[in-house]
Amino acid sequence: TTNQAVEETKGQVVRYQGQIVTTYYYSTSCGKTTNLEAWGTECNEQNAYLQSVEVKDSEGDYEQGLPWYRWEADIPVETLSNLIGINTGKDIGALQSLEVTKEGPGGVALQICAVGEKGQLTVETENKIRRALGGSGYEIQKRDGTNVASSSLLPSAFFTIQREGDIFFIKGGGYGHGIGMSQNGANEMAKKGKNYIDILTLFFQGITVE
Repeated sequence: TTNQAVEETKGQVVRYQGQIVTTYYYSTSCGKTTNLEAWGTECNEQNAYLQSVEVKDSEGDYEQGLPWYRWEADIPVETLSNLIGINTGKDIGALQSLEVTKEGPGGVALQICAVGEKGQLTVETENKIRRALGGSGYEIQKRDGTNVASSSLLPSAFFTIQREGDIFFIKGGGYGHGIGMSQNGANEMAKKGKNYIDILTLFFQGITVE
């Protein structure tokens, strides 16, 4: 099937305003995508094909039945305090508060602020935020109820944070950076009869396939 897909689309390229573009992709969306602000890149006329779009039809989000569509982690204060110190190289002591201080299109976290007993720090851009809150020592529960061990990166930067007692509750959605095409979203669209032109023109706005 992959060979067939290559043969049938041989010689075709994705263009925006006449230029061949980079078609970024990732695993799973939370129902929305975001733009290059998530990487700290200024949005301009050249990259305007990368916009925040809703990955859904009249029946709802294409990926709403998938495990990574929603996830959550309940992390003890001590665990998260240690991880932030290790991951950022700055020991701010026991966490007193942690919040998303800036959001981008689609609800992606662009900036978080962590306040500890010894000081505070700010982390910006989706990858650095996911790294700051990642690491081993806690579990992530996926939408289907299965648990996986935490890894070096938080699944995505589409999340909210709340503290209750000595636990930080992080609730998020999607897996990956959220810019461009969701692979699982594309797969779900294909299952519903959408073709590659339908899929590409949803995730990459204003493009042509030539």
